Amino acid sequence: MRRRRSFLRPTGMLLALVAAAARLPSQQRDSSPLIGALPFTNSIVGSERAALDPLVSGVPELLLIELSRNPDVRTVEPARVRRVLASQKRDPQARIDDEAATRIGRILGAQWMILGSFTSDGRGTLRVAASLVNVESGQAEHSASAEGKQANLAGLTGQLAEHLGRDLHLAGLPQDSRRARDLAQKASYETTMAFARAIEARDAGRVQQAIAMLQTLVSGHPEYEPAQNELRRLHSDPAR
Repeated sequence: MRRRRSFLRPTGMLLALVAAAARLPSQQRDSSPLIGALPFTNSIVGSERAALDPLVSGVPELLLIELSRNPDVRTVEPARVRRVLASQKRDPQARIDDEAATRIGRILGAQWMILGSFTSDGRGTLRVAASLVNVESGQAEHSASAEGKQANLAGLTGQLAEHLGRDLHLAGLPQDSRRARDLAQKASYETTMAFARAIEARDAGRVQQAIAMLQTLVSGHPEYEPAQNELRRLHSDPAR
């Protein structure tokens, strides 16, 4: 009898260790920072303002896509952000300050919220700026900006995401993620703006229009991963 008990005890310990090891990746994932992004402010004055308005939704979407490539990060679904903005009766086009971002972040259970704006000099140069608000402290603790030719819109948003990732001390991307990132950041201005327009339509509740726009984009540019992934998500979303 004693021998049997002494045999069972180590076996039980071994099973417990195996179960703990199986849970570890999930626990590590749950401890990763949860990041949300709010609509960016269109600070352009002049004739370009309306043409670039899709970036209000498009830039934060692209930033989340880039940040989510890192396995050390979790991102808030944009639909959840829209629901909270609606419940708070906030105009998505209105400027959001640190206090409002903190309040929204707490509702979402996020650790960080991204705020930002973009402007243009009217001669083809675009400047995109973003800050990371620490939801616990209520303060913007990190900020970054990227400036360059408007034609390099995809590259500018990629640069901004990389700045924010370094501020958060994120590890380097796996090789497959780096390849996908590099390909997305080489997308043309027309492709990136077409994606931003589709995201703008989605955020305005015109989901079928967004799907049609994404289908057209994927048909012409099947290698553009952000459009592929969003189209797949919208098709599989029963709430659309």
